[in-house]
Amino acid sequence: MKKTFNTLNIVTTAMLCALGVIAASTLHHLAGQETASLFSAMHLPVFLAGILCGPWLGLICGVLSPLVSFMSGGRPPFPNGLIPMMAELTVYGFLSGMLRRVFLKNPKTNKFSSVLALIISMVAGRVLSAFISAIFLAVNNQTSYFVNLGVSMLGKFTSTWAGIIVQLVLIPAILFALQRSGVLLKYLPDSLAVPKVIKQSKTEEQYGQSGQDQPTE
Repeated sequence: MKKTFNTLNIVTTAMLCALGVIAASTLHHLAGQETASLFSAMHLPVFLAGILCGPWLGLICGVLSPLVSFMSGGRPPFPNGLIPMMAELTVYGFLSGMLRRVFLKNPKTNKFSSVLALIISMVAGRVLSAFISAIFLAVNNQTSYFVNLGVSMLGKFTSTWAGIIVQLVLIPAILFALQRSGVLLKYLPDSLAVPKVIKQSKTEEQYGQSGQDQPTE
């Protein structure tokens, strides 16, 4: 927890939150509501907050981004738009940060920890949002909840397909650029620590099996 709630991570989370609100508002004014929903500009900063700054700051970013957007510009509308979106982005921010740490500990998923966390979080957040949206649709339209759930579930993926593609391309590219520049280690110092531990444990196992002493540096 001490590594997560430091000045760098808190400032980065605040900046990403502001970036998401500004990007979504700008896209809405320039291209309209349909295009803004299609590209889901607010989602990408929340994913980055979770992966870079940890699950709890990612969760905070996911809660605050749509809330600040609603308070400043009235979008998404309350309650049928705001509540599902807050739930969706909260899952994005929290799960992306938590799952990255889980996958990072496994040598089989270590290299793809951030991408796997991104994909699973993306699906989980949309599923939860669909369940909540279906409730509002059923109440407002007085129709079957399960029918609305199917419509909402399908819409969460088909109406935001462009945003999904952008996120799957840009987020790994951003992480790669940060890694090449050395900035990523300031956020994710455990990215290199885990492979080193795994390598060391394998070396100890090999020498233990052969009965030889390990070389000293």
